[in-house]
Amino acid sequence: MRLKIKRPSRRRQKGSALLISLMVMVGLSLLGLGFVAVSETESAIAVNERNYVQARAAAEAGVQAVVEMFQDATWAKDRGILPPNTTALKTLRTYDGTETDYYKSNPSDLLFDIPLKGVRGNKFYGGLDTADIMIRWTDGGLDQTYLTALSNALFVNPPGQPESLRISDIRVYAPPWPAATLNAQGFWEGSTPRYGVATIRVTAQKIVNGRVRGERSVKAILAETPFPTVDGAIETSGSLVGQGNFHVYWGKILSEKDMQVNRPAYGMPWFDGKNMMWFEYGYDTSTPHKQNQAYDVGDVVHPAGCLAGDPDLVKIAYQCTTAGTTAPISPPGPDCAAFTANKSPGATVVDGTVGWTVVHARTVRLESDSTFYTNFNWLYQLVERTIPDPWLHARARGTLVYDNSKIVPCSDAVNPHPCDYNLETQSVTGRYSNFFQNLTSTDAGTRPERIEAVFPTMDYEFWKAVAQSGSNDPDSGIYYFEYAGGVSDTHNNFKGPGGKVKDIVTWINAAPLGAGGKPLNGLLPGFYFFDTKNKKSPQFDKGGVLTPEVSINSSSVTTSPKKFQARGYIYMNAENFGSSGVGVLIWDDVYPMPGEPYRDIGFRQVDEATNEYLLNPAAGTIPTADYVVFGVDNRQHDYQDINGNGQLDIFVADVTANNTLPLLRPDGDTTSTPVWLPVPWFEGCTPPNPIADPKVVGDCSEPHEPYLNFIYPDKASPRDGIKIGWSDPSSTVTGWRKPKVRGLTENSTVACTTDSTNSECTSNSWDEDGALVTLQPIVWGALYNEGGYSGSGNAIYYGAILMRGDFNATGTPEVFFDECLARGCLETQLKMQRVFVSSMETD
Repeated sequence: MRLKIKRPSRRRQKGSALLISLMVMVGLSLLGLGFVAVSETESAIAVNERNYVQARAAAEAGVQAVVEMFQDATWAKDRGILPPNTTALKTLRTYDGTETDYYKSNPSDLLFDIPLKGVRGNKFYGGLDTADIMIRWTDGGLDQTYLTALSNALFVNPPGQPESLRISDIRVYAPPWPAATLNAQGFWEGSTPRYGVATIRVTAQKIVNGRVRGERSVKAILAETPFPTVDGAIETSGSLVGQGNFHVYWGKILSEKDMQVNRPAYGMPWFDGKNMMWFEYGYDTSTPHKQNQAYDVGDVVHPAGCLAGDPDLVKIAYQCTTAGTTAPISPPGPDCAAFTANKSPGATVVDGTVGWTVVHARTVRLESDSTFYTNFNWLYQLVERTIPDPWLHARARGTLVYDNSKIVPCSDAVNPHPCDYNLETQSVTGRYSNFFQNLTSTDAGTRPERIEAVFPTMDYEFWKAVAQSGSNDPDSGIYYFEYAGGVSDTHNNFKGPGGKVKDIVTWINAAPLGAGGKPLNGLLPGFYFFDTKNKKSPQFDKGGVLTPEVSINSSSVTTSPKKFQARGYIYMNAENFGSSGVGVLIWDDVYPMPGEPYRDIGFRQVDEATNEYLLNPAAGTIPTADYVVFGVDNRQHDYQDINGNGQLDIFVADVTANNTLPLLRPDGDTTSTPVWLPVPWFEGCTPPNPIADPKVVGDCSEPHEPYLNFIYPDKASPRDGIKIGWSDPSSTVTGWRKPKVRGLTENSTVACTTDSTNSECTSNSWDEDGALVTLQPIVWGALYNEGGYSGSGNAIYYGAILMRGDFNATGTPEVFFDECLARGCLETQLKMQRVFVSSMETD
């Protein structure tokens, strides 16, 4: 029997291996794809991280660029990275419900420049979304143009490359401001202290093939470096008498006790303790109309006797177009009705044989009452005269005498202002109206005879804390020095940056090693604080012990080369400071004299679109409208840069050209002819633009606040007097133009020609900085000492000397005041840090 063996069927298994193989292959493929996806994700994450890191670094660079603009706006402008001062990049701010303004509203001001505080226009009030300065790429136009230029200056962005970095948003607004309130328009208001100067937020983008692939923002809080403010050449809480033979130039002398001025020099005439002569009278002025009076072409009058009956007449004046004599008193001349009936600009009035044309009112009106301040053309009293030292004034809490003979300045020895200028016949160059005494209090009102003499004590604890916060990095500019014992009576050792121990004379010797070289002390000019022996305050009986005296002389300076100059703000706690025998330590160099005085009364703004005066729209039209006046009492000279060339352009004319008679002064004297004075702006006129075209002169000046123009002395004659007046701009003799810019070597300056710019040389325009002159100072800056001064010889100081103790000196040391100490620009001159970043954060 045959057995049949049944074989299993393979038909069901047919193709399963293929299926399994396919499944394995798919699984492996998915796993491979997963690894590829993970790899690509990691790569994308890495690329994104790189883009964001680069964007953050770019934003940080942008913040630092804006910080540098605050440090030195002029430097930033010269390098083309400073934003232009235009309303297109600024936000109109609202305050007090309806009042509006802009940050740095004067277009001639540089954004972020000093002053950083004071009046509203110098401070920031906006929030993030209402930033005072707002520059956004999304706004296009000027915003994009500026941000492109800044990005190209900061980053390497070769044309045609697929990747680039871009600053896309810059906002500068108010710093943290506790207890301030945000108004309905989004601006901060309050009177509490701010925590800094400004907040800076910069956004940067990483661009790849034209698309944004990374964006980061960085925010920084900016604070002002708290350098002390100084406004006098010598100030002391002690006495400046006896052997105190200081000769002071160009600034204030103040003593909380008695004073002996050993360089009696006539300064600007002072009406009272606050006001110098009001020289805006005569600058752009109308005089009271008089009957039976001869008038010449160009004379401008206002009908003084009619103003009370018709307030509209305050807005207009009458300019003589036909010379002659006004109607006599009897029979009566034109009454007020004749003026009231002709108030539209361009209308004419016939008055006797005089022909008048109605014009806009002048900015200043001489009064017909008995007010001494406003009754005379004071500008005529000053122009073409030489004043020995227009900036010098002395103020004592006790009595004041001058010269070694201890002469009382005037017969009225009791009056706080014994020589006040109170009569128009008094000599402006022969009366010590710049001397004040018995200043134990301050009088009320705007014309005080007495302003209390107070020594500006620097708070020990505060300034010590500031110095200790500087980390003592040699490049910080803020240094703290701990007393480390004395090796002799005049050599005091201090431990300073890097833990090094040196004597104080070596520490403060910042004389440059060659022209523009590194300072001999290896530090930056800045703030130097030298502590007491026991690190306690010497003020208010807190037990601080002063260190031994500091004396600068040839033997105390051990550096090579053997030169010496202290630079910056130096705070000492020594028993005495002084100098002697410094002849071999000095070298000649040039330093700026103070700038020209101005009257902070504002100016009438001009509508540049119509070339007419800007009027308050709510007030109607001339003659009932009010002029818009800008810049009153804001502690800076203001003008309107109509032609946009970045400077005040002045057109001067000979005011005696239409009159063969010389200019009559209030004191009855006359000037020589010709007399050049600025021609004020008037509607329809054209100011000069020498930068665009020196040959086009124009016929008026840009609107500006009144100032006195000075003819400065030659570079080698810093002790000479100052001539007041403007010069013939067409003159080929350029002696009236003096250099304001240093040359390439020490004690050298640029050459001045008729074509020199106002920034290079003094001019007929307002000069904030005076001419450069040669001096040999052993101190350039401010030196404050808790002790006194005791020295001999004839050392020169450029800046200010402040002593809590008495001044006792033999010889004739000289102090030339550096006006930048009062304006806050010494930091720029010495390249000191104006601001610092108090905090920084990234979004």
